[in-house]
Amino acid sequence: MPFWIIPTVIGVGMFVSCKNDLDKVAAVEVAGSSPDRITLDAEYLFTDSGHVRNRLRAGRISEWGSDPKRTEMTDGVEIVFFDTLGGQTSVLTSQRGLIQPTEKRMEVNGEVVFINKKGERLETEQLTWVQDSGLVRTDKAVRIQRGPDVIHGMGLDAKEDFSHYVIHRITGQLFLAPEDTLESN
Repeated sequence: MPFWIIPTVIGVGMFVSCKNDLDKVAAVEVAGSSPDRITLDAEYLFTDSGHVRNRLRAGRISEWGSDPKRTEMTDGVEIVFFDTLGGQTSVLTSQRGLIQPTEKRMEVNGEVVFINKKGERLETEQLTWVQDSGLVRTDKAVRIQRGPDVIHGMGLDAKEDFSHYVIHRITGQLFLAPEDTLESN
């Protein structure tokens, strides 16, 4: 038997035996609705003029670059706000969030807690932040604890760091000392 027959038979056998099972290939294709990037245990710092203004942490961040562009945060979200000197001014936590960059809007949902520098604590189920306005708002039920006082309402508008706020449709009772005011300075 000539020596060239063995390599030829092996080569032809490899060529014939190599094939792609299209069902298997389709099983590993990524769906068009899948995120472009997923980050686990993420921490992002947002700066302005070289100063850190916000720190965002989330258990999972999924980002889509195609329309509609969006970033979904799940498995716990924490946003810390800083002043121009780097001091912490407030902390917002929630179960999940959604950033819509084309609308310059962020929404957080699920056990939302927002604590400001004075220790006032806002609890609600949903908050929306519109970047251009510098305000956060909700139409949902809110509970604010200010020391021993608890204020309930339906809806709220606040500065983005929760340093000043207006509660809509107050439903609770508040007992004030003569020298106290409702102003949240």
